[in-house]
Amino acid sequence: MATYGESPHGEVGLQALFDSSPAPRARMSTAAETALVAGLGAMLTATFSILFGVALALGTLAVCTGLVGLITTRRPDVAGSALNVFGFCLGLLAIAAVGLRYLGLDTAFGDPLLPWIAEQLHHWNAKLPQPR
Repeated sequence: MATYGESPHGEVGLQALFDSSPAPRARMSTAAETALVAGLGAMLTATFSILFGVALALGTLAVCTGLVGLITTRRPDVAGSALNVFGFCLGLLAIAAVGLRYLGLDTAFGDPLLPWIAEQLHHWNAKLPQPR
């Protein structure tokens, strides 16, 4: 006689194993994902002086969604607490970097890279077919 999940020939079906798994169904917190993406964007843009406004906006978004994520990831069916904390910290660091810039410290160490980045963009754009 076959037990639960076994076929009459003694084979265990994969779907039956998944159905009988005791693992809880968890979903990823949207706030945690948003905090991480905004925090990464804030840190990348904080290195360029021309993008300080964008860095402040993304940093503020990362901190706000990070706070929401701290609350939502406490529930056992919501995952993403590590993403949330990382994005929250990146947002705080980006805001601090912009704040240091306004206090007189030069935190825009990405500005010398702008000519090289522009050169690389022109180089790779030239390899693409041009519109008519």
